[in-house]
Amino acid sequence: MKILVSFSDLAHEGQTTRVIPSGVAMVASYVLKNFKDKVEVNIFKYPEKFIEFLEQKTPKIACFSNYIWNINLSYEFARQIKKKSPDTIIIFGGPNYPTDKDEQLAFLLSHPDIDFYIEREGEQSCVELFSKLFENNFDFRKIKENKLRISNCHYINEEKLIQGELLPRMENLDNIPSPYLSGLCDQFLDGDLIPSIQGVRGCPFTCTYCQEGHIYFCKIRRFSLKRTMDEIEYIAQRTKAQSLLTTDSNFGMYEEDLEICRKIASVQKKYGWPEVVDGIRGKNCKERVLKALSIIPGTHLSVGIQSTDPIVLKNVKRVNIPINEMIEVSKEGEAFGSDRFSELILCLPGDTKEAHFKSIFELIDAGMDTIRSHQLIILPGSELATKMSRECYGIVARFRVTPCTANPYNLYGKIFSAPEIDEICVANNTMPFEDYLECRLFDLTVEIFYNNQVFGELLKFLNMRNIQISSFILGIHKRIGNFSFLSDLYNNFLTETKELFTSRGEVKAFLQQPGVIERYRLGELGNNEQLVYRTLAILDHMGDLHKIAFEVAKEMLIQKGFSDKRDSDYLRELAEFSLLRKNDILSLNTITKKFFHYNFVNLLASNFNEDPSSYYNPKKINILFNHTDDQKKVILNFLQIYGSSKEGIAFILSTGLTNTKNLYRNVKKLESELES
Repeated sequence: MKILVSFSDLAHEGQTTRVIPSGVAMVASYVLKNFKDKVEVNIFKYPEKFIEFLEQKTPKIACFSNYIWNINLSYEFARQIKKKSPDTIIIFGGPNYPTDKDEQLAFLLSHPDIDFYIEREGEQSCVELFSKLFENNFDFRKIKENKLRISNCHYINEEKLIQGELLPRMENLDNIPSPYLSGLCDQFLDGDLIPSIQGVRGCPFTCTYCQEGHIYFCKIRRFSLKRTMDEIEYIAQRTKAQSLLTTDSNFGMYEEDLEICRKIASVQKKYGWPEVVDGIRGKNCKERVLKALSIIPGTHLSVGIQSTDPIVLKNVKRVNIPINEMIEVSKEGEAFGSDRFSELILCLPGDTKEAHFKSIFELIDAGMDTIRSHQLIILPGSELATKMSRECYGIVARFRVTPCTANPYNLYGKIFSAPEIDEICVANNTMPFEDYLECRLFDLTVEIFYNNQVFGELLKFLNMRNIQISSFILGIHKRIGNFSFLSDLYNNFLTETKELFTSRGEVKAFLQQPGVIERYRLGELGNNEQLVYRTLAILDHMGDLHKIAFEVAKEMLIQKGFSDKRDSDYLRELAEFSLLRKNDILSLNTITKKFFHYNFVNLLASNFNEDPSSYYNPKKINILFNHTDDQKKVILNFLQIYGSSKEGIAFILSTGLTNTKNLYRNVKKLESELES
């Protein structure tokens, strides 16, 4: 009789981690390879599916992934299983785990229902642990009492930490059977989850804020090109999703990545999939990154900058692409139709308000389409999370409930919630909390008025008139208080930003108060403030945003000496054209016609890179605005995956998997309709 084993990579309903669980599936496939006739494996992503399974069957071994976005959810399921079946063996693994031995002991003592924790790579150690369990007739208590040392495996015996040796990482990754090619992931190709591919493991960079910055991961290991290409072909033949995610930390940086890009391009032609690819994110090797972009036009280019300040970069052991090369990559990326996405992290060691603003200005003027500033989450397993780093940089940490994690679950007749808790840095010895808040407010302005090039057509015109775009965005930010709806929106944003706690215990105590969990469920508390308030502004106030942006643009043009009637008329028509494309963009059946002197259809085809005066017509032309069937398909697919909640729509409008520019209404010139 086969032993029943579950592998779970759970995600809270409504979370944005809606990706096929290929990581745990690889561990499961390696277990199957070694115990094919001895185990029955089941893999889960959706909590509701796992609940259905558990109500019918009880696994002998229950394995769980551990990430910052699912640790409490995974553990609560483990706790309920253990309560019903004390002999079920609970195994956890994943990067959300401390590196310090005392902290590892504290983690396991605070999670007593975890029988074994697998540190670092899981395949070989999981098989070794399974072997020991079979040898001991699944008497896990006996293993602990005898203090058996199992590679990469940690457990508690008599309140002491027992650790096996740390195995070297696997050299030949093809020894792990592909969970796609074996059919293990077929159930997840239904379109509700995004397929992901992994060509390499590891990262040569040592960034202190990242769990992969540890020396353990510094050498990359690659799956064979044939395997990766076969996976792409396999997925393309079966998936109902529209997107593909590459999970390599530096995809596009290596020669082999170009071959993978060519394969993706070939299946695009053959199957029409993927419609969207995320993401090329190589930190170096500019020429290869550009080549990768040229092979798959329209691919999401992600440039993780984190900061442009040399002191900050030195502190976090980060090496960036030089700014002049970044500008070149940005320009080339635009030529290939790529969405150019860059990321910053606020409040890194050595960061200041001036340095953060300067980083944003430099990225804006480098031409990046989107500049997303993240809060610094203190990740267990990263160098920055160590006591030494915290003390060295004066890190002030606060805690918050992770958005979209307060959903109710019903298992074995018990209803429970398992909200996740983030630890974030809100100040350090160079950035006081007040400056942190000012940076957050400016980040919101960048989200609303710059990101995804929401006013890209206007920015192109300002560039032609030698108006610095960073000055334009700063000019808008300084005028926020002049507009009542924006003042209210920013004040509410600031209030939610301050929803912080001094300890995990304080968060847990607050969550136990009557009605609090329900408030998180309803979105009254615990939002992703930056993306949600951007979404509220774009969906509810697009007309007001246009008024503000074009008013500031006109003021700056006048200050520069550009005030002729032709420019004024063009800006007036451009504002009307832009608003008709973008207002209420999720209203899919809105169809509008309007007459313009400027041929905006051709201007849009040129990406507004040409002087608009050459597109002027004395007689007005009629332009049709509507969403195409393909656009409707894309939007409805993402609404199905992420939902229509504030958080869901915020992610749709912000993720690299949905280039927001492609969601704006299509335009078409109606040749037969002219107006004098």
